[in-house]
Amino acid sequence: MAGTRESTIEGYLLSQCRAHGFLCLKFVSPSRGGVPDRIVVAPRNTVFVEVKRPGGRPRKRQQRMHAKLRRHGGEVHVVDDKPSVDVFIAHLLKPPSDQQKAAP
Repeated sequence: MAGTRESTIEGYLLSQCRAHGFLCLKFVSPSRGGVPDRIVVAPRNTVFVEVKRPGGRPRKRQQRMHAKLRRHGGEVHVVDDKPSVDVFIAHLLKPPSDQQKAAP
């Protein structure tokens, strides 16, 4: 995957979300740097997704924002190649656990 661009991974994420009927919105916050690239809305969950080139890591500013989102109950995923997108999609397709079903 050497030479694969972040935009290629983002395009694959978008195509997989569309194929499964998920909404995949570009997330831009002019007053807040470091926000994840995408918000994915699926039937059972709404999550944030940071897209990186293969082997890429979130920058410090992004790491701080991801931690803040998680502290506030947000779910943040980082994808950096097609297999990690596939794992992410599988996560969204997983049926809720019995514990979640029993929650009031």
